[in-house]
Amino acid sequence: MELVDSSLSVSEVNRLIKSKLQDSTEFKNIWVRGEISNHSQTNSSGHIYFSLKDTTSVIKCAFFSFQAKNYKGTPLRNGMEILVYGSISVYEPGGYYSLTVQKIEEIGEGDILLKIEKLKKALLEKGIFDATHKRPLPKFPKRLGIVTSPKGAAVEDIIRIATDLNPSIQILVSPCLVQGDGAETSIIEAIKEINDPKWEVDVIIAGRGGGSFEDLMAFNQEAVVMAYYNSRIPIISAVGHEIDRVLTDLAADATTPTPTAAAKLAIPNVSDTLIRLDEMEDRLKSALTNRIRVGKEKWMGVSTRPVFQNPKTMIESRSTQLDELMTKISLLGKNYLVRKQSEFQKFDYFSQNWKSYLERIHNKFTLAEQRLDHFSPLGTLKRGYSVLRNQKKQVISSIQNVSKNESLEVTLTDGKLLVEVKEKI
Repeated sequence: MELVDSSLSVSEVNRLIKSKLQDSTEFKNIWVRGEISNHSQTNSSGHIYFSLKDTTSVIKCAFFSFQAKNYKGTPLRNGMEILVYGSISVYEPGGYYSLTVQKIEEIGEGDILLKIEKLKKALLEKGIFDATHKRPLPKFPKRLGIVTSPKGAAVEDIIRIATDLNPSIQILVSPCLVQGDGAETSIIEAIKEINDPKWEVDVIIAGRGGGSFEDLMAFNQEAVVMAYYNSRIPIISAVGHEIDRVLTDLAADATTPTPTAAAKLAIPNVSDTLIRLDEMEDRLKSALTNRIRVGKEKWMGVSTRPVFQNPKTMIESRSTQLDELMTKISLLGKNYLVRKQSEFQKFDYFSQNWKSYLERIHNKFTLAEQRLDHFSPLGTLKRGYSVLRNQKKQVISSIQNVSKNESLEVTLTDGKLLVEVKEKI
């Protein structure tokens, strides 16, 4: 049997599965509920291994020591129901996948996490976390607003970093509670106050230093999330944490893992900015110097041309060309007139011949007219003759055609007469 060229090795298959699972966002940072089984812990490394199962399925879990040391709850044991937070990973040599655990909550506490997840989903559907709502942070803020506890290390870190980056920055602190009873209302009021236009704040850092899951609960309340969302001024969420991501992180215009990082994000380094400005000034000067140099070279190239050295030469040359052109035009005009005059003379000769011919024709017509008039009845009447007709308009040429007492019509050259025959002679 021949091998197929497209066949994969076992390692290649496991590597492909690993890349598909670990690159998928669906299997990252997920909460899984189940019952512990096959629990074991290595004494040397402190890593904890167990399986998480429900009524029909099971998944292997690895809780490494650098994460397990943060777990302060009830010691893990077989049969214990827990809520695990982590991501799916693939152990390539063994060809199996497991859940790399980052955080464990006992099932009682897990109910709170489920409520947070439910609220997160509801706010997500409303568009509270949409990227289109995020506003850009100001490039060079003049006044920084801080919403946090006035006694914690967070406010001191923010002020220290901000003034180091920009000694002229103005800082306004709107103090509030960040945990415990009344924290939710206190945070909302502090954000509302610092949004007042009279304070002229350009950007806000709101949050607190690190803490336990319970310490951060105020920043997972819907009213506080909406205060971040409705802030008139761009707001940076700075709640110090390693694993947990509070809901205010998602609603803010920007988020950082610590208050210190928030200060670095909000305030540009004046020294770096001045250096960049100096570099830009140098580039601008260099560009202007180069532009001036190129302009001078072009000017020198133009100004050294003969036309600019002795412009009269160009005028004289053009004047000579103009005179020659005018002479040519004059000659062409004269030749044209001579040709046209010759053509008109031909027409004049033709006109004279035609006029003579017309006079001869006119004389012939006049003579014919005279002859015609001489022989016409009217011409005869003019010479004293008349035409005699009976009542039937018949011309009478003999007295034999006339009866006594008959009325006749006599036509003369200037009119007609009605006569009656009295007697034949």
